[in-house]
Amino acid sequence: MSDKNLNDFFDEELKKQEEKVERQNNFNNQNEDPFGFGGYNEQKHEQMYRVVPEYNGQQKFVNKKSKGKKGFIVAIVALAMVVVYFLGYFSFMLMNPDIKFISDVLNLINEYAYVLDESDDKYAHNYAYQAANAMLTSIDQYSRLLTPEEFYELMYPQELTTAANGLGYSLNDNGEFYIAEVEVGSPAYNAGLFMGDVVLELDISGNGEGVADGKYIITDATKTEDFVKYIHSQKITFTIKRDNVVLPQTFTVEQTTYTGSAVEYYFGAGYTNMSQAYEQRLLSAGTLPNDVGYIRLTSFMDPYTMDGEQGLGDFTKAMNLFKQAGKKKLIFDITYNTGGRDDISSAVASFLVHDKNKTDGKGVVVSIDRDKDDNVVDKITTNSVYQNYFDVNAQQPQIVVLTNGRSASASELLTGALLDYQTAVQVGTKTYGKGIGQAVVQIKPAQANVGGKIVDSYWAAYMTYIKFYTPVSNKCMHGIGFEPQAQNVAENFDSQIDRAIEILSQKNA
Repeated sequence: MSDKNLNDFFDEELKKQEEKVERQNNFNNQNEDPFGFGGYNEQKHEQMYRVVPEYNGQQKFVNKKSKGKKGFIVAIVALAMVVVYFLGYFSFMLMNPDIKFISDVLNLINEYAYVLDESDDKYAHNYAYQAANAMLTSIDQYSRLLTPEEFYELMYPQELTTAANGLGYSLNDNGEFYIAEVEVGSPAYNAGLFMGDVVLELDISGNGEGVADGKYIITDATKTEDFVKYIHSQKITFTIKRDNVVLPQTFTVEQTTYTGSAVEYYFGAGYTNMSQAYEQRLLSAGTLPNDVGYIRLTSFMDPYTMDGEQGLGDFTKAMNLFKQAGKKKLIFDITYNTGGRDDISSAVASFLVHDKNKTDGKGVVVSIDRDKDDNVVDKITTNSVYQNYFDVNAQQPQIVVLTNGRSASASELLTGALLDYQTAVQVGTKTYGKGIGQAVVQIKPAQANVGGKIVDSYWAAYMTYIKFYTPVSNKCMHGIGFEPQAQNVAENFDSQIDRAIEILSQKNA
């Protein structure tokens, strides 16, 4: 470590206590962790900080003007503190050989490394960042280090200000590129593309990556970096495969600005926000009884899904329309919903779960969080308003929850609560099996360049730290998933809707 870096180290150590106070003040006004699992509170926040090594020494010494003996004593004390810091640092290095090993490698690179790769990524040769990120990513596939820019964008999601098509993509088990997300209200949604559609061919124009206009065949041999370039186009015409059938029609999507949502609903004519294509798919799947409504939730991440536990978010609006339209039973679709925030999941649960032992509906447990030592660190609770929308005395379930192998994380947290309180029957296929949660832990203040604007931010760790358990049966389904009973297994959308209607019509429930 160079003299400059060593001085920086001690400056940072002296400031840490003040920074900790500042961090707490900055975030005390938030009611929950803005991202990941484990709702925010002061006690838990401090527990999370203890995951990261933090200096616990003296407050920073402020040397004011003094005369004579007092000034001499102050100087001696200050010198003694510096000596203590140096001794403490070298003792720490000796007592922690792993830290010394990392430090030695960093010194070696800084001193001798001949860098040939000139990258545009400003963090590419920030070796402390690379080392920290490597440690976090070695935990599991979810954990990683967040740059100040990434942290800021997660904490303060920006409204859509540039043109987009509303699509997200992923790879299926066969190595095929499929549509993993279609945002409600987006150009792709209005064009009639569905989640699960496999992309076979793209006819693109106005590409932002310098790719020539034209048709590109997509196979399991297509490189991901090439596919990403293709989809950054102003206009795309898709040829797709749906339910293993190649469709004869194509779907054209043009980028535009739009107001999206994660909530889609149908409660009859005049009570729906569905596009024509999505409404036609639902109604052709089966005739919904007069008392049955349909809601599909695509994510537990979007800020407009909920606004506070009982706020005026899109899901609350949908449930109020459900009641206004005279519906009594609900098909709740979370297929392809890969999760998001547990505070949104518990807020949605407030409408859909009912604990018979809590007549006032307050403090209903949705999930139990346990740490790596299996200690209970938190219980996620909600205030149930189920009785305002459903009959608490009904003998048959009034909700069917649709799931598939892409229903994960917060979707499974909610599914576990619905099944434990027996307010819903699961139809579809087995969920993904992600029963662990992540949290964002601030590490070091930093500035970020977000859209050309310099803002205060943090380096932060996005790290797995809890397992979540079902509220009544106390089961963790990580690596297992929730599986419907044999008679309720349904592979595709049409069969799922048909089976849901049967159950809600009290046939073979």
